[in-house]
Amino acid sequence: MDQKEINQDYNSYQKEDHDTWALLLKRHKALYKNCVSKEYVNGFNKLRLHESRIVRISEINERLEALSGWNLIPVTGLIPTRDFFYLIVNKKYPVTIFLRKPHEIDFSEQPDLFHDVCGHVPLLTNEKFVKFLTAFSIIALKYAANERAINLLGRLYWFTYEMGIINEENLRKPYGGAIITSAEEINNMNNKEVPIHPFDLDLIFQASFNPYKLQKEYFVIESFDDLFNCLENVETKLIEHLSLPDNDYTIRNYSLNTCIGKDFKNVIGFLNDVQYKFPKAISFVAGQPDEYFFDIENNISKFDRYVNHIVAKSGKSRKAVINGIGQYNKTKGIINDILAEYLKNDENINLTGDDIIVTVGAQEAFSIILSTVCNRATDVILVEDPSYIGVSSFAKVFDYNISGVRIDENGIDLKELKRKIIEINGSGKQVKLLYVIPDYQNPSGTCMPIGNRLMLLEFARQYNFLIIEDSVYNSFTYEQKKNPTLKSLDRNNKVIYVGSFSKSLFPGLRLGLIGANQRIENEAGDSVALIDEMAKIKAQLTNNTSTINQAILGGVLLDLNCSLSESSRPKFESYKRKRDQMISSLQKYIKVYEFDWACDIKWNEPNGGFFIKMSVPFVINNESVYESASEYNVIFCPMRNFYLQNGGENDLRLTFSNLSLDEIEKGIKQLSQYLKSKVIAKDISISSKKLDHRSLELPTTLTSRTD
Repeated sequence: MDQKEINQDYNSYQKEDHDTWALLLKRHKALYKNCVSKEYVNGFNKLRLHESRIVRISEINERLEALSGWNLIPVTGLIPTRDFFYLIVNKKYPVTIFLRKPHEIDFSEQPDLFHDVCGHVPLLTNEKFVKFLTAFSIIALKYAANERAINLLGRLYWFTYEMGIINEENLRKPYGGAIITSAEEINNMNNKEVPIHPFDLDLIFQASFNPYKLQKEYFVIESFDDLFNCLENVETKLIEHLSLPDNDYTIRNYSLNTCIGKDFKNVIGFLNDVQYKFPKAISFVAGQPDEYFFDIENNISKFDRYVNHIVAKSGKSRKAVINGIGQYNKTKGIINDILAEYLKNDENINLTGDDIIVTVGAQEAFSIILSTVCNRATDVILVEDPSYIGVSSFAKVFDYNISGVRIDENGIDLKELKRKIIEINGSGKQVKLLYVIPDYQNPSGTCMPIGNRLMLLEFARQYNFLIIEDSVYNSFTYEQKKNPTLKSLDRNNKVIYVGSFSKSLFPGLRLGLIGANQRIENEAGDSVALIDEMAKIKAQLTNNTSTINQAILGGVLLDLNCSLSESSRPKFESYKRKRDQMISSLQKYIKVYEFDWACDIKWNEPNGGFFIKMSVPFVINNESVYESASEYNVIFCPMRNFYLQNGGENDLRLTFSNLSLDEIEKGIKQLSQYLKSKVIAKDISISSKKLDHRSLELPTTLTSRTD
């Protein structure tokens, strides 16, 4: 064997490891009761595993050898394929000595002692199963040098020993170790929407799987005889599949955009995965609007309101108007005049319909603006740091120059902004765009005072750059009067306004807008409308935004006299109650301990938006999120994910918008338990270091004594 056999160093396990084992075993025994194959249960009971301490492999070997002649071989991790099957043929099963950590209780991506012993070893006591496993391994050894063959045989191993299901007394029960040791996988197996096929070699050889996700399909046997009997045809079927054209269509020597390589932060993907893995956890992650207010059926019905409006305005037949809406249409949009009226009424922004492009949400708006305005070679985009990742991620993927400007409690730091502009412009490059969220910023919740807004506009005039104003949270104020938008204060046409209806109506509408009335002198000396140049880019991206969705939005706005302010008031009041509930819960479960463990935990209390920023006295990262979700059933978002480089290592973001009042309180209570555990663990660590330091000094003290 290339992998050397090792000994299980039992003394290397700490009390934490034994506690983890005890918890895993307790949960496992409760889980498999009445839920898994009786053949598995019989084998598990024969092992007589200790419930409060980690199993000694030598003790299991004594029982296992007496029962079936098998032995367990301690290994440090995965071993080469040939070595694995060689061990199996010789009635030896490799077992990983590593045990998962407490924050991996629900899921460990790496093989560990619990999975191997509790998932696989019980079936090594079953005569029929080990007969199949041994014969299967003999076949596999013959093909060990053939990568495709091992890939196909690996599917048979996966859908039996790992993900196998058996019919017992007309009930489908798992015998595969990866199902049995996972509550989520058992629930997934019982999901009627997940197909369970009769055992079939051809289907298994064609099936793909992902070992890190819940399975998309399973295969069921009637008895373990089915497994052994299938071996008569395994080689025949294997050769048939190997004779087929190679279905590996991997394109080799073909590099992709290096900007989305291993260093690219897939923040949204990670957080979605965590929420998917822990569906029962209360999530303070996503800045989602409250679904209670979507009123989708009623809003969709406003399509007719828009159609009637156009019929009356144009004199066309109803059928002609509807068919026109269904056709390819204007790149800029078909409801621009209505949107211009809405902006005037609700935001005090004076634009014409020609100054507007209707976009597929705000994200497309950002991509259009950057693609139109910026030169990769010479131009620089500035963003608040931290900030919403929509602009920064697009800039990174498409290799634009981007730089961050720190923020404080008043939004972007104007002194730092001025310093950075002068520095960049003096280096041979030019600051071309600045992206800001002036109102209740994502992720910090900060709001820019009016005086700062006016100073920012003056900077734009002095240093000749344009401002992208992301106004998504402007209306979500909990004060009597909302702040004026930058665009409404702009007298020098330096602001490009970006709006969205995802929060004010519902995200599935996927509608946003760009409002830009600047004229630009191009290289030829001609004066062109910036919005028309943006329309050229829009045409290359999505041709035009869904006109059916535009018609729905147009009807909604027409029905409300082109204003959402009054109809949105119940939403804003609801969000304020949720904000208040979160602040109250933070005070109830954390602030009350401000002279104890919570002395270094702080948070802001924003007057609008969806987000609260919290600072803690320990490092917050993705592992923290996973630990909190798995052990305390609460999920938060690390602030460091919103920084361009370093920053936010001790901060987290909490979102309250799409949770009930009860969920907010329960979630904060669970979060307080997680925070307390981390603070106490940190204090113990510091105390231990101090004790270690004293013990090092002790001999010096003793030797300096005088008698």
